[in-house]
Amino acid sequence: MSKGKVKKYLSKILGPLVIMTIVSAFVTLMIASDSGEKTQYLDSIDYNVVLNKDGSMKVTETWDINIKNTNTLFKQFRLSSFKYGEITDVEVYDLGNNKKLENINEEMYHLPKDTYYGLEINSITYEIAWGVGMDNERGNRKYQISYVVHDVVTSYNDCQELYWQFLGEGENTVPAKRVTGTITLPEDVSTIDNLRVWGHGQINGNIERVNTHEVRFDIKDLEAGAMLEVRVATQDKMFDVSDFKTRDYNYLNTMLNEETEWSEETNSIVHATRKIWAVFIAIYAIILIINLIRIIKYRKELKDDNIKIIVNKLEYFRDIPRGDTATPAEAVYLYKYDKKRLDTGDVQKDAVSATILDLCLKKKITLRMDDKKNVYVKIIAEPDGLNKDELEIYKLLKEVSDGEEFEVEELNKYAKKKYQKFSDSINKFVNEARESLYDLKLIDKAEEKQYRKSNSASTKKSMLKWFYIWLIFNYFFGFIPIVQEQIIFGLGMGAHEWSIKVILFFLPLVLVLMYKWHLLNKLGGKISVLTQAGSDEKQQWVGLVKFLKNYSLLNEKGVLDLVLWEKYLVFATALGIGDKVVEELKANYPEVFIQEKWDDEKMLNEYPIIYFACNPHYASLNISNSFYAISSLGNSTQKAYKTSQSQIAAHSSSSGSGGGGGFSGGGGGRRRPADGMGGR
Repeated sequence: MSKGKVKKYLSKILGPLVIMTIVSAFVTLMIASDSGEKTQYLDSIDYNVVLNKDGSMKVTETWDINIKNTNTLFKQFRLSSFKYGEITDVEVYDLGNNKKLENINEEMYHLPKDTYYGLEINSITYEIAWGVGMDNERGNRKYQISYVVHDVVTSYNDCQELYWQFLGEGENTVPAKRVTGTITLPEDVSTIDNLRVWGHGQINGNIERVNTHEVRFDIKDLEAGAMLEVRVATQDKMFDVSDFKTRDYNYLNTMLNEETEWSEETNSIVHATRKIWAVFIAIYAIILIINLIRIIKYRKELKDDNIKIIVNKLEYFRDIPRGDTATPAEAVYLYKYDKKRLDTGDVQKDAVSATILDLCLKKKITLRMDDKKNVYVKIIAEPDGLNKDELEIYKLLKEVSDGEEFEVEELNKYAKKKYQKFSDSINKFVNEARESLYDLKLIDKAEEKQYRKSNSASTKKSMLKWFYIWLIFNYFFGFIPIVQEQIIFGLGMGAHEWSIKVILFFLPLVLVLMYKWHLLNKLGGKISVLTQAGSDEKQQWVGLVKFLKNYSLLNEKGVLDLVLWEKYLVFATALGIGDKVVEELKANYPEVFIQEKWDDEKMLNEYPIIYFACNPHYASLNISNSFYAISSLGNSTQKAYKTSQSQIAAHSSSSGSGGGGGFSGGGGGRRRPADGMGGR
């Protein structure tokens, strides 16, 4: 690729990226600045647990925490006299300033900065709290909390056990990117098999025996409200346990059975999740393969130079295509057809007024204009022999007439009152004409559908490309601390890490889809949509329009009777040249357009369309345009359609709108009430 092309391509990408950056940054900053919510999340928290011979343990917690609009941080323990003893020797350090906080030994909801307490605040809760003084600011702080919990080890005849809940389910309000911990025994066990360890909580956690006296656990992306429990059992009796924590029975087998049951429950969830993922990946692979097959197909079609449809252009065509079987709606639909499916609004104006003329020609209705220039319609016969599209207009006129002659302006009143019914009638009228062209094999329905796909492929490709670029960009944008905070509290602790996995996972499919749409868009130029018969008839309608427009210029016009001119006038109205045909008719047959001729009732019966469109009586009404009657009819039908659409839009807008490994899901505070931590 040349340097010029590279610069051009970069300029096309950089502009939208700059806009995306500005929008993403603005939204993030607005959310962050407008929110006065107190929030905290941990970059990391580490538990260093040292078990003592007397059955107590010293815990040192190191918090690396991000704080926003928070005065006080706290950690709570649920007290229970038969589960563990008292909590003593509480100390809190600010590691950023390398200083110990002042113990005020007094409970307060909001603590002064650099002070702390560790107290029983009621009969069931022990709380360690310390002031951070960040009521109206945000930032990262590092603290160390240490305390001693007495009588945490329980002794049985066949083992000794520590079962400790570091975080209670639902109690913990602070998510953490990383949780680590080390539990150290007072001495080595005689053999590693005599040391059993389990973890309970998020199933992505891991716990293991490091050696004969040390256990470690590790969890990534701990969500707020998640539980964290650790259970350690040793068959070697190394703790001097007090009497109230001694149990005179065997418990190891019960413990193993409990952990096995909880592990199986967790494994069943894992297996079910894996099955779901397997099905999802299988579906993903099938979609990928299907699209790859289509790429091969499209490439082959693009290489195929065979011309399926030959356009046989005609200079003139003087006959009405398909003789007496074509309808005005079919004519206008095919004449205006240019690969894409026409909307009702593009077809209906000329098609409806021409169909009303055709119903008059077929003597199903009569048309007249009175001295006040009002056009009237009257139904005079049953709809026998009408095509399906003509039948829809006949039924609409009958619905409006209620058996009586009516002014065509009544269509507008009807459309205003029964807007949905009127719109449905017009839509069905156009659809019936289209379906007729499908049935006649003039339009290939499958090719039309393929062309619509091709026509929209470029838009899909562009939208997907920019959406994916935006996702990738926002992943890197998410490393900005203030943005990261919004992601964590809006989508969860692991959302940012998962986003790049999702992006990479779907990247192959995205590339395949974009390439497929690129080929499909190029293929649009080779799709005909019209069959050979359809293309030929379209050219016949085009030739007929040229013939009627240039009739007076032709050297050998021939002599055409008025019956044929009436048919011309119906289809010329459908094709938008009715005024031109009326002018040609009057210019070439002046002897017909005299008052005596039109006073003869026979003229009305034999040539109802010409009588309606060209009656010289209109001259007395000061109507200079000889096409006035038909244009008035067309304007009335168009007005009624617009009224129905505006009413639909108005009503739509107003309507309502064991030996180590992973964590299991067991535990749940069975042996201890829930503990937690948070800020206020």
